[in-house]
Amino acid sequence: MSLNETGLDDLVHKALKIATKVHKDQKDKKNYPYMAHVQDIRERVKEFGEVYEIVAILHDAIEDAVDTSQSFQLKIRKEIKATFTKEVFNAVDAMTRRGPPLYKKEEDYKNEYLPRLKQNQIALKVKIADSSHNLSKAHLIDDAIRQSKLRNKYINVLNYLGVDGKSCEKPLYFIDGKWQEKNTED
Repeated sequence: MSLNETGLDDLVHKALKIATKVHKDQKDKKNYPYMAHVQDIRERVKEFGEVYEIVAILHDAIEDAVDTSQSFQLKIRKEIKATFTKEVFNAVDAMTRRGPPLYKKEEDYKNEYLPRLKQNQIALKVKIADSSHNLSKAHLIDDAIRQSKLRNKYINVLNYLGVDGKSCEKPLYFIDGKWQEKNTED
């Protein structure tokens, strides 16, 4: 059965419901609503189809939830597996870094996580969108050394994922409840 036969709008709605439950009232490091990040990633991959959109909505649902307890992570994992296709679940799983509380040891980002993620084409596209988003917010970090480290990290990640990292940096501003490339307040 294809996603279209199961009622795609319903599945996107279910993904948004899960993401909202997982990230409710959550803020990013600069105190912006976390769901704005999720929505921006969703918009960046929408052109590839609904499966990509759903994975983008759920890409941080297990790893970066407000509740980081093992029981909550397992519950969300089971809900995603029961609600969506194996293709969606596998992509979300590929995007989720291995580490406590679900795994005994923290997965090495560069040598284990990224190579594993890169094997899943949906996860790869969503991770490129995610890293591009994060790179494009780096200019908002006040500490110049930290900003430089994060910029270099995301540029290197994007290069590893097969795109030109530097060309992915397009400064974002939080305006009217969403991330936008151009600061229209000027």
